[in-house]
Amino acid sequence: MYIARLKNISIIFHLACVLVLPLIAVDASADEMRPSLLRLTQSGNQQWNLSFKQPQINGRFLNLKVKTNCVAGAVTPLVSDTALQENYALTCGPEGLSRIQIDGLERTLVDTMVTILASNGQETNHLISSSQPVLFVGESAPAVPVYVILGVEHLIFGIDHVLFVLVLLYVVRGWKNLLKVITSFTVAHSITLGLSSLQIMTLAQAPVEALISLSIVFLAAEAIRKDKGYMTRAPWVVSALFGLLHGLGFAGALAEIGLPKESAVVALLLFNVGIEIGQLAVVAGALASVALLNRLVILDSNQALTYTVMKVPLYCAGCVAGYWFVERVLTIAV
Repeated sequence: MYIARLKNISIIFHLACVLVLPLIAVDASADEMRPSLLRLTQSGNQQWNLSFKQPQINGRFLNLKVKTNCVAGAVTPLVSDTALQENYALTCGPEGLSRIQIDGLERTLVDTMVTILASNGQETNHLISSSQPVLFVGESAPAVPVYVILGVEHLIFGIDHVLFVLVLLYVVRGWKNLLKVITSFTVAHSITLGLSSLQIMTLAQAPVEALISLSIVFLAAEAIRKDKGYMTRAPWVVSALFGLLHGLGFAGALAEIGLPKESAVVALLLFNVGIEIGQLAVVAGALASVALLNRLVILDSNQALTYTVMKVPLYCAGCVAGYWFVERVLTIAV
């Protein structure tokens, strides 16, 4: 039964290798799909200061443009290796700031996190997506649950996090161990995510990302070693240690987005809930695929894959993660 389960998971991994790994191997920063960030601060009765930051993806900027119902002043651009930030003033008419649109968003997978800080100190957060690129300020309710969506997106589009979870499923045997592993990973990354996001502890992000890729290499090696590995003897302990590391990676993404001053703890909790939803979606999707393959009897014990062939996806995952590790270490060195 276990070998049949491994064979079915192996097919899923082979599909991932064929369809996904050649793409993500090209991009060593496949850790996350960072949102663009738009912040509007009211400076007067009908005056606003606008700051729009869009990430650099695969070596190029996204060429996104902010359009509102107000008159824009002169733009002051700030360019870095990872983002383009544009700052300028807005002068609105008697109707005030009522409409915000992001042109070009429909061509990307990137959402725009919008923070609006009124002159009375009230801060609201919204999300503009490619499917809904226009925000009507007066008609849209404050969207604090936007952090749930951002958490889900960070996990799903964070290819290295997804790869880690999938390799983890390949290693763990039995529902009890799977529950222990997922719970320990969740508790551990929630701890470091909270501590880092609330500035109780800080750690440079570049080494964290390098170590996250190295954790996938270690996990793939453990899966290949089968019964000799640490994950077989104490999977929840190893999972918790890796969870602490991945939590720091999640915190880096959240630091890029920022937390609302008046509801930082709530936003942090919602972001973590989003990560858990994304993680459970990956686990549920993988297990559902395995169950479907078992029901369709695509494989049986007398056919197809030998154990050597079944290890190929693990070598693929380990090689891609190793490539990420080298690239990220070289980035730090340079």
